Amino acid sequence: MEECSMISQAQLEQLLEFRNEEALITSCYLNLDRGQMPAPILKLRLKDLLQAAHHELAAKTATHAQRESLRADFSRIDALVMRAIAETRHRGVAVFSCAARKFWQTYGLPRMVRNILVADHAPYVRPLTALLAGYRRFGVVLVDQTQGRLFEVYMGEITEHARRTDPVPRRVREGGIGGRDERHIERHHTESVQQHLQRVADAAFALFHERRFDALVAGGARDMVREFKQHLHPYLKERWAGEFPADAARATAAEVLAETMKIEQEANRQHDRRVTGELVRQAQAGRLAVTGLAATVDALRRGAAQTVLVEDGWEQAGYVCGACQYVGLAAGDCPQCGRPLAPCPDVVEEMVAIALQKGCRVEHVQPATPLEAAGRIGARLRYPVVSAA
Repeated sequence: MEECSMISQAQLEQLLEFRNEEALITSCYLNLDRGQMPAPILKLRLKDLLQAAHHELAAKTATHAQRESLRADFSRIDALVMRAIAETRHRGVAVFSCAARKFWQTYGLPRMVRNILVADHAPYVRPLTALLAGYRRFGVVLVDQTQGRLFEVYMGEITEHARRTDPVPRRVREGGIGGRDERHIERHHTESVQQHLQRVADAAFALFHERRFDALVAGGARDMVREFKQHLHPYLKERWAGEFPADAARATAAEVLAETMKIEQEANRQHDRRVTGELVRQAQAGRLAVTGLAATVDALRRGAAQTVLVEDGWEQAGYVCGACQYVGLAAGDCPQCGRPLAPCPDVVEEMVAIALQKGCRVEHVQPATPLEAAGRIGARLRYPVVSAA
């Protein structure tokens, strides 16, 4: 089966730029979490989704070529996901297809998503951008006296980018050579190790420029990691997240991933408690912050929100305006344009997408933080507003 890879920033930008004014592009998000429901139910829901979408979209397509392209898209999506339900390790999948343009991209998703199928002249990427906003990219370095290995960990997957080995002379064995020659060889050994560590640090900085990871961890003997850290560029020292014991030459990618995920989880817990606590205190003091769904919606609508914090996995039904993207909690007409509001199974997802479109930073935080008792969502503000209660 073709493997669904994790999406990179470059691939996301490619999706954002892709358009086709003649044919339609099918965007499909599917929940594949077999822990939530058995495979037969997942398959049945997929069949229902594709069948309903096919009937609806076939009536809207203007040309025979558009209908044939959509039919090919649906057929390929059906075949992919039927196999993915049984075989993939991902909890969700995003598929983008346009048979008329021979365009086909599939991405595994690390957490559950709502089943969505949309066909339009551009890919529907709002759920994807909202999902990616909640994950940090980690750089990982394994290091010893002669070895240096560089990895990237993102959304629960690991990629090894580089491995280098530098020749370092051995230390003089006790009783081997005495006096001045022994001290010279020892000094040469020490200098060679330091040069090696600097080369690995330079390689880590080059990878940072290429991949723009948010945090850095290192594995190896404690003394060696401590020395390596001294060679890092200040930008990487600022992103230091932790270390773990490892054999740089023999450690497997799976072992490196497991150790990095432990550090990431603890770092995320500490980060989430700190930033949510600060947000709640600022909101309570009336200092450029709001909490709660209504106040955050209002801040987004006014363009005042700078950073949105939202509890991961939280969903809230509500209403949206398809014309101006107004998000509300009660049925009725849109207060901005007067059109009827449509029911929405999850206005939180809509708000996250709107925040990203407005240039806001979005952070998904874990449950059981100070934000939970304050409405599960909030925002840091660019300027004061009189918020809706």
